[in-house]
Amino acid sequence: MTSPPLATPEALSPASAPRTPGAQRVLEAALDLFATHGFDGTSLQEIADRLGITKAAVYYHFRTKDELLLALVRPALDELIRLVEINGARVSRQRSRDIEVAGYVDYLLRHRRLAGYLVRDAAAMSRPAVLELTTRLRGKVESMLLGDGADDLGAVWGGATLQALTGALLAAPADVTEDWLREELTEITEQMLAGYRKAVRRRGAMLSVG
Repeated sequence: MTSPPLATPEALSPASAPRTPGAQRVLEAALDLFATHGFDGTSLQEIADRLGITKAAVYYHFRTKDELLLALVRPALDELIRLVEINGARVSRQRSRDIEVAGYVDYLLRHRRLAGYLVRDAAAMSRPAVLELTTRLRGKVESMLLGDGADDLGAVWGGATLQALTGALLAAPADVTEDWLREELTEITEQMLAGYRKAVRRRGAMLSVG
């Protein structure tokens, strides 16, 4: 399972630069409204109204709603890029899957609210800039969890693993503790990876017989 090399966070766009307090307030209001009404159902005017400012003040920070959305998801995507690159740089061929699983689960928990919103809003995920980045990252994350050299079988199990984790995030009650959710997400991941390893052995047995 191969995918194009990832750009470094610095090369992606100015959206990943530190935000001013005013811009951060706009992003927080936007996430609230996007989560409630969806990306398509929220206007820049409504974001301005939520904050009690003019639409021009929103334009001062973000020229378009797409730019605002990209700025909203960019810090999380940049962090994921760093995570997969750190794991990809490990020298040992006996990399600890436990470390990679733990790192990814912690990442999901840090961005639980954003991840939950994006999973529910197909319109936001289909915006060109977001779709391009998430599509390229998906294969990298699957390889990080399943191991290098994953093929079509890995694509199936990798996709299923990521879907299982995001589904669990959505289904988890809001009042559960982070420690409890971390334990369950880790167990889900381990069970999916065990299933993948079983599928690899099954395919190997079938090929040897053939």
